[in-house]
Amino acid sequence: MIVQSVTFIVRKEGKEHFENKTKKDVASMLEREACLSSECWYAEAKDSCEFTLVSKWQTKKDFQEWLKRPEHLQQHREAHKNKDASKPSLVLEKSQKSYIVLP
Repeated sequence: MIVQSVTFIVRKEGKEHFENKTKKDVASMLEREACLSSECWYAEAKDSCEFTLVSKWQTKKDFQEWLKRPEHLQQHREAHKNKDASKPSLVLEKSQKSYIVLP
């Protein structure tokens, strides 16, 4: 079993957008048989919000297959296409980690 985490630190004005996004992601993960659990953790600071998605998967390959789902790839294509260089990104920082659960 593996545990995946991805953390987005976003501008305050991105709170609602990322709240909706992470709710959809958690639901999407839980639809997969290989996903053992999924939840989103939220913390708020003075000028930013932090969203951490934490999920448990049978294998790393199962998680990677979820990442490669067509709607996820399309979201990234659209975000890249619609990126406005004059407008700052909502995402200040993103980090991802993968953990192996020890027996």
